[in-house]
Amino acid sequence: MSAEGCGPARQVPFGLKGGPDGSGTFAAKGKTFHGGTWEWSIQLKKKTVGIPSSKRSNQAAKERAVPSEKPEWRYVLDLLKETDPGLHNRILRRLMNYMTTRGVHGVEELLTRLDPAIYAEREMDSIGANQPLPKRDPAFMERLSDEIKAVAATAFSPTDLSMLVKQWVRQDKLGFFALAVEKRDISLMEINSIVDRLCRDTREGETALSPGDEMNVRVALTRRFLTDDLSFIRSAKRQISVHDFGRILKRVAGPANGNGKLGGKAAGLILAAHILRNMGGENPLLRKIKIPHTWYLTSDGLFDFVHYNSLEDLQSFKYATVEEVRHNYPYIEQVFKNSLLSPEMTNLVRLALEDLGEGPIIVRSSSLLEDSEGSAFSGKYRSLFLTNTGSRQARLEALMDAIAEVYASIFGPDPIEYRKERGLLDFMEEMGIIIQKVVGRRAGKYFFPALAGVAFSRNEFRWSPRIRREDGVLRIVAGLGTRAVDRIGDDFPLLVCPGQPNLKVNVSPEQIVHYAQRYIDVLNLETGRFESPSIESVLKEVGDEFPALERVVSVFENGSFRKPLRGLVDPGSQDLVVTFAGLLEDTDFVEQMKSVLSILQKHLGGPVDLEFAHDGENLYILQCRPQSRAGDEGSVNIPSWIQDDRKLFSANKYVTNGKVTGIRYVVYVEPDGYASLSSAGQMAAVADVVGRLNSVLPRRSFILIGPGRWGSRGDPTLGVGVTYSQISNTQMLIEVARRKGNYTPDLSFGTHFFQDLVEARIRYLALYPDQSGNLFNAAFFAKAPNVLAKVLPEHASLSKVVRVIDIEKVAPGCEVQVFMDGDKERALGFLANKPLESSGAVEDGSWFASDYPAESQE
Repeated sequence: MSAEGCGPARQVPFGLKGGPDGSGTFAAKGKTFHGGTWEWSIQLKKKTVGIPSSKRSNQAAKERAVPSEKPEWRYVLDLLKETDPGLHNRILRRLMNYMTTRGVHGVEELLTRLDPAIYAEREMDSIGANQPLPKRDPAFMERLSDEIKAVAATAFSPTDLSMLVKQWVRQDKLGFFALAVEKRDISLMEINSIVDRLCRDTREGETALSPGDEMNVRVALTRRFLTDDLSFIRSAKRQISVHDFGRILKRVAGPANGNGKLGGKAAGLILAAHILRNMGGENPLLRKIKIPHTWYLTSDGLFDFVHYNSLEDLQSFKYATVEEVRHNYPYIEQVFKNSLLSPEMTNLVRLALEDLGEGPIIVRSSSLLEDSEGSAFSGKYRSLFLTNTGSRQARLEALMDAIAEVYASIFGPDPIEYRKERGLLDFMEEMGIIIQKVVGRRAGKYFFPALAGVAFSRNEFRWSPRIRREDGVLRIVAGLGTRAVDRIGDDFPLLVCPGQPNLKVNVSPEQIVHYAQRYIDVLNLETGRFESPSIESVLKEVGDEFPALERVVSVFENGSFRKPLRGLVDPGSQDLVVTFAGLLEDTDFVEQMKSVLSILQKHLGGPVDLEFAHDGENLYILQCRPQSRAGDEGSVNIPSWIQDDRKLFSANKYVTNGKVTGIRYVVYVEPDGYASLSSAGQMAAVADVVGRLNSVLPRRSFILIGPGRWGSRGDPTLGVGVTYSQISNTQMLIEVARRKGNYTPDLSFGTHFFQDLVEARIRYLALYPDQSGNLFNAAFFAKAPNVLAKVLPEHASLSKVVRVIDIEKVAPGCEVQVFMDGDKERALGFLANKPLESSGAVEDGSWFASDYPAESQE
């Protein structure tokens, strides 16, 4: 007999003579017992046997009152004693433990007989006596086992004991799976077979394994496929069952004899998905949350790719200078893209693609280092969208090309510099791959979700004193979420505080219109490309096909907004603005996101960072990782004694707590000079100069001040387009937002760029010189000596754009300090005397920057 839902019955491994026949009957010593219970796929009750003491004693008394043959459980144990003594002894140990935990009368006496002095003399006499305990002889242990059975027979009914013994016998057999799973370096093929067999031989929800073995298997599988991090394992072992792993492994591909993991991004997503699923019964807001259909390529797929194409020599490339890495990386990318996956991996990728079917997919990195505490690698590796249309062969070739490009990104300048900063350069990096269906719908020739974005359970930059850090923040855009995580073009996401949704960043209609999203990231199914058309043009083209249109846009007319009605929107004649008013006011989206952040933070033990998408009907979680934190500095009091001629700048908006000291150099990109550059190439040269200064100036001895958005992608006129590797050594990044030139900083928090700053403990501040109450000492920055030509002679031609101010030459014995009081929304940058141990004190006096000749090249 086989249990429902299990595989074929298996023979009992301990040599019962006669064995089980098809009816589940055994014969031993002339006795026969029945019931179909001796096959290994025994049909058991779903919950662990536990008998209330009152019912237990009553039932036992009734059964003892009726004369009968030796009960079934005694026959089983006697048979085991002859045929499998080891199993017999393990069952006795379980029986002894079961009785001890339930306080059965007589157990304490057995323990006392095992060691009469266990509660008295031995403990006193053995203090300081480092000698072995006496060993009991086999005859004593034999008598003890008989007494254990006798005590059990008085405490429990024969029926209950039979059920317990059968359950333990089966659990012991399945316990071998636990040992197999725990083997070190077990191959993917072996462990897949073991887990699949365990899932076929058991039913989900039944207590097939003992609690200890069950937990052991969960931990072993977590460590084998997800991570060795103990805090992660503590959460995962409570959330991800063996059957869950069985389902996951059906969508895992990798070298059959390999032992790679799924990587950090995959691990975070899997754990978050199971936490939310398990909590769905308690919170109805979580029940509709979904995870996109996903396949995982194991991390050793990268090694398989490297070995198959003889690319081992590239491993030393990471030790080159960042300039060499940046210069040679495009060539390495093409080398990878012109290499092939091994035949084994090609077949596995083909299998994954068949399962995913047609329609847009995204190929995402999932390295072993990614998404870990303090090392999120946000945006460092490639994530590539594919429309996944055309013939099977064309789709397969496009997917393999994208996988090769993601593999190549491990040798990019930003991740290498990032690893170097964190002492991770010597780590043998492995790259897992996630292949995921893109959330969204088709609208005309485009494919995109209604909205997407990032969410943080902790808000590091607050736009109102009423907002607390624990209120969190959402960064939302219409379409694909790339515009939410990158600072792209002349565009803005919507910022929402889940804990205070009514406290908006922009309040007046003019502000709302000015800072509204203007472009949308989509997949063009006709061209097969990722595109960023204007929202206006997409709305005119697709009209009501735009998913959840009435939730995304508002109609702006006569100086005010109104929410549109489905089917009554006319993009051709109405002025539509992305406000998400319908989403925020008429749905439970904000409350749903608040619940998600709260529950994940609680179960993961710290603030979390999510990526999400919404197709108009359902919310999907795309990624979950620990949130990067800038630190928990207490309140900072800004000094009141700073003389006016020593003040450099002040701010009263978007300020967090922090203190920056020890600054000798100020790298200042002059706004008018930068705006006067006539080509994108000249603007890119400014970013290169900043990158060179990042390499030659002493680490954390300088701050960067520039117009608009540092790290702007797409449109360099909006700010210097640096990458992480070009600003990694600065102590502070300051953006100057002046009205002229439309240089209004996009609030950084929520972007990959901001995560880089937080993880590297680089402070951020936005300055609004033209707003009331703010100070910006333009004369100091314009007239202080510029030492760029001395530091980088080859870039002297950019001295009118990039100014390097050596504070030691302006005011010997002084340094720049910046105090930021986030509680009062105030910040002040000023010149202060160096600490006495660093330099001799300077007498107070007037040394205003105008005392120095402009453009001095000392």
